[in-house]
Amino acid sequence: MRNTRLSCLLLGLFMVGSASAQETSPPPASPPPLMFSSQTVQYRCDGGAEIELVYLNLGNGNAFAALHHQGRTVMLQGRRATTGVRFIALDEQYSLRWYTQGMKGELSFLAADHTAQEKTLLANCFAQPARKR
Repeated sequence: MRNTRLSCLLLGLFMVGSASAQETSPPPASPPPLMFSSQTVQYRCDGGAEIELVYLNLGNGNAFAALHHQGRTVMLQGRRATTGVRFIALDEQYSLRWYTQGMKGELSFLAADHTAQEKTLLANCFAQPARKR
């Protein structure tokens, strides 16, 4: 149930962003089809902690993710890193960062303060096989 809510929230955020972007430019003769793919991935981390992310990859190369952590759903935007992808929270006040490389991920937090140090919250998170429904 939670992954359905995360998927809907992520797609809703994308649709609102697309609508506001279209308001500032003249409408095209016919809108291009919405091209995207989404995937829900469950990770198990050190200490047995689990985290679930819903990824949204757009046809234009942009990537987003939604995660639920400590009772809060956080939206993140993907940015290419040297190896892998670093997803950074859109809300700077709750600045979670999810770094993924292959099947492994790590969750960290960076306070909105120029002197802050990034703190690892969940380490050695490995994607789990998809559950059969």
